[in-house]
Amino acid sequence: MTYENTQLSPEQEKNIERAAERETRLEAAGQLRELAEQIYDLLDEMKDVLREAAPSELRSAEAYWLAHIDGALENREGWLGTSMISLNDTVESLEAEEEE
Repeated sequence: MTYENTQLSPEQEKNIERAAERETRLEAAGQLRELAEQIYDLLDEMKDVLREAAPSELRSAEAYWLAHIDGALENREGWLGTSMISLNDTVESLEAEEEE
């Protein structure tokens, strides 16, 4: 049995395209989560460097640029004044549209 001459209806083609797009969005969400984990691992390394070399600078970094990075990603530390749209928001949007 061959499918060489099988033609899909426009509706079937749209369904295939939607399924591929949903899969792509779900994969993108997963990749973004993995990249965020890598970033958090690097942030931990940065804190360790500052903790060893300059503890007073660590406190300043935690209060400013580390807080900004965390707030823009997943806000694991629960900072006030987070980003208007965080990485978490983007990932949740990708996953929610995948579920529809």
